[in-house]
Amino acid sequence: MLTENAATFDCPECDVTAPSTSVPYDSLGYVVCPVCGYAATPDAERSSSADRSPSAGD
Repeated sequence: MLTENAATFDCPECDVTAPSTSVPYDSLGYVVCPVCGYAATPDAERSSSADRSPSAGD
């Protein structure tokens, strides 16, 4: 017998595990935890290129 494991969402905040088909997404397409409301958005520290000053060689 063939078994398929469904994709799941594992919330890093409340440790809930839910089938990915039952997890809502916000208007930008980021996953939102159905229990605690945690929204998986890009880390602000990683995408802060606008805050960096241009290098002297530019």
